[in-house]
Amino acid sequence: MDAIAKEQDVGAISPKVIDSVVTAEKGEEVSAAGADAALRYAANETVLIDAATNDRILRTTDRNILPWLCALYFFQSIDKGVISYASVMGLLKDKNMSTNQFSWMGTIYYIGYLLAAYPHNRLLQKFPQAKYIAVCAFLWGAVLCTTAAAHNFAGLMCVRFFMGVLEATVNCGFVLVTAKWYKKYEHSSRVGIWAACAGGATMIGGVVAYGCSRGSTEAHLTFHGWKILSLVTGSITVVFAVLMYFFMAQSPIDASFFSEHDKTLAVERLRDNHQGVGSREFKWYQFREAFTDIRTWIYIIFILAAQIPNAGVSLFTSILIKSLGFSSNTTLLLGMPTGFVQICCNLGFGYLADRTKQRSLVAAGCHLINIFFVSLLVGLSKVSPLHGRYGQLIAYFVMVGNGSTPYFIMISMISSNTLGYTKKTTVNGVVFTTLGLAYLIGPQIFKDAPYYTSAKDASIGLWILSFFLLMGLYALNSRENKKRDQEDVVNPMIHPKGQAFLDLTDKENRQFRYVL
Repeated sequence: MDAIAKEQDVGAISPKVIDSVVTAEKGEEVSAAGADAALRYAANETVLIDAATNDRILRTTDRNILPWLCALYFFQSIDKGVISYASVMGLLKDKNMSTNQFSWMGTIYYIGYLLAAYPHNRLLQKFPQAKYIAVCAFLWGAVLCTTAAAHNFAGLMCVRFFMGVLEATVNCGFVLVTAKWYKKYEHSSRVGIWAACAGGATMIGGVVAYGCSRGSTEAHLTFHGWKILSLVTGSITVVFAVLMYFFMAQSPIDASFFSEHDKTLAVERLRDNHQGVGSREFKWYQFREAFTDIRTWIYIIFILAAQIPNAGVSLFTSILIKSLGFSSNTTLLLGMPTGFVQICCNLGFGYLADRTKQRSLVAAGCHLINIFFVSLLVGLSKVSPLHGRYGQLIAYFVMVGNGSTPYFIMISMISSNTLGYTKKTTVNGVVFTTLGLAYLIGPQIFKDAPYYTSAKDASIGLWILSFFLLMGLYALNSRENKKRDQEDVVNPMIHPKGQAFLDLTDKENRQFRYVL
């Protein structure tokens, strides 16, 4: 309804610090000293904010936070993809590299990513997240610029390793940032928005790469197009990182674009998340719980199964398209439709997941689409490598464009369903370390050049496994929510007030309901 529904008038909100609370499950007193930072802005009583006020706070948050996330994700996607563009811009010939060595260029990036993912998550709990991410972005932009100075395969491997180390901050950092600014049923759509920028990067990156390639060729430059590309993209990232460091807000409680009154409203919007904006205290019991929760292991297996195919396809996209008989410059332009598909899928399915409140089922539907198109690709290519090449091309567009959509929906689910900031950063670290492992393995299954038939067959099996994992996760969370609903029926007074901002885990906090 339009009227303001609340236990306390929003114009009279005063922050209240709760000294302690007794958890329902353990009967233990939890001190506010270890609580979430948002607790000092929590209102005296639960505030139900009217739709107009909620929309105003949400619009203000979107205007001031999403542009930073979207832009950096756009630049990071282009920067990571420079090596793929370079593969058809003369890099392999210039450095006398084989396709096997090029596979290792993809693998070494994710060795760095794998090694850095967990340490980044610990540091993201300790330091202001926006500033930490900006520092890493500045450094990876500088490292990318040095690609032009690499003299041989070993030099390029060093560049790619440190790119992986530094870019590992983006996905894990953005998941934490999204959780601290948005309500849980806004997570999937907002993750979809910044993830869609990877599609924009694919479209614009192809045009930029094409321009660098044509410009270098027509001007008869000895400084090759792929070197120009690395300098241009790296320099832009460096400049943007400096701006992000100084101007992006860290959290709702220190945002200069919110008044003190609106900071309390912004925090109250997050009450149903039961996770606030983050505690900097490391808690060992939450660390242990992260590894005893079956959901963590479902996430790990899912990331491996879903992302191993994407890892190989994303690295070999240009080579796979070129294998259908297209020229190098045409291949660069044919990467653009995959970006358009990626934008549509991430935005559309992200919005649908929040709208229906059924993230597992929406992600499972995405996988059915992926399974259909990779099966189409395999079927056509087994007639003959170039049989129905435009049908194969469309299958590539969908595989690349929609391949990672279930993954992005899943990480938004992890963001919403993992409570306790130490547990959240631990699960985050494990999940993104697993992502690094998946992307390390992925390029290595693409061994049977030039058509990579075995890799396509493996993709079908892995995506079928991903589908069943999503259905299992849906059943698990649905059953737990029904159990907690029954607890409320039996004893509706079991849950203490103020629990939402006390940095409890999702197992401790029986008020919490899992996003399905």
